[in-house]
Amino acid sequence: MAERKGLSKKIRFEVFKRDSFTCQYCGNAAPEVVLEVDHIKPVSKDGDNEIINLITACKACNAGKSNRELSDDTVIAKRKAQLDELQERREQIEMMVEWQGELDNLRDQELNSLVTYINSKLNGFSLNDSGIKDFKAPLRKFGLHEMLESVSISAEQYIVVDGDGNQKPDSLSKFIKYIPKIAASRKTVSEKPYMMDLFYINGILKKRLNTRIYGAVDLLERAYLQGVPIHTLKALACNCYNYSGWENDMKALIEDVEALINE
Repeated sequence: MAERKGLSKKIRFEVFKRDSFTCQYCGNAAPEVVLEVDHIKPVSKDGDNEIINLITACKACNAGKSNRELSDDTVIAKRKAQLDELQERREQIEMMVEWQGELDNLRDQELNSLVTYINSKLNGFSLNDSGIKDFKAPLRKFGLHEMLESVSISAEQYIVVDGDGNQKPDSLSKFIKYIPKIAASRKTVSEKPYMMDLFYINGILKKRLNTRIYGAVDLLERAYLQGVPIHTLKALACNCYNYSGWENDMKALIEDVEALINE
């Protein structure tokens, strides 16, 4: 009779992993049951410790099996099913990798198209590697069509030509900078159409106060959503002389509206 040899932790782990930490007799899995490694052909009948002769069993099933050799094809059938599933997983992974590669190629093609269109607006100039990289995230977020539209809008609004017909370098920097900002604004307007009016009012504020304003759009939206009419918000912007005064008037207006709502 063969002498039973202890199984190493590594072998036990490989068997458990192959069998998905599931008893191959009853289907119970760890940690609900304690798992052991069973010999398909018992050691008492010259079964060895080769991994093909080992199978995962819960403690109860292993104790009940004793040294009976499995004469039916249950284990073989289960192993065949596992191998079939493993092969299917491998094929699916290969397909996913191929699909991801196709997506990466498509993204590269879209980026090249976007960069080519931007460069067409820059007479004698072109985006460097760093500039190209900056457009990867906006392109993924907004899509090629929206980014191309934003390039056209930004070029029309910000590129300035001097008397000799040369593009002013500072206007080109502004043109590039505002492409993703325009795309973001257009997305916001598509989701919230009223924002077009609020952006316009914010533009009035910036022009009157000749400074960059932080938080004005949020305040305008808060007032609008409380029910303050667009014409009222526009009038406040057209008659303001400093930002703090406009901000105080806005907050007071919002408080008055909220008080009326809560009455």
